[in-house]
Amino acid sequence: MDQEQNHPLYPTDREHVDRLSGRNPPEDIDLVELARLIIRYEDFQGADDLKVDIKKILKKWDLNREELEIKSREIWSNGFR
Repeated sequence: MDQEQNHPLYPTDREHVDRLSGRNPPEDIDLVELARLIIRYEDFQGADDLKVDIKKILKKWDLNREELEIKSREIWSNGFR
């Protein structure tokens, strides 16, 4: 049986997701941050509220995951640090 887990970075990540939900349009750092959060939580068994909010942010920004990944790679390749 799958058990929901608690991620040690959940409190900080919750703050990031809340901040990102208020951004429109997103800046480069916002896109990179959202991509990072998606990677962190995609296979995590728990934090379903974060996952739902992340999907809402993608929809608000009119992006899907593939488009976000393309934009994030482009941002990093242009020297983002």
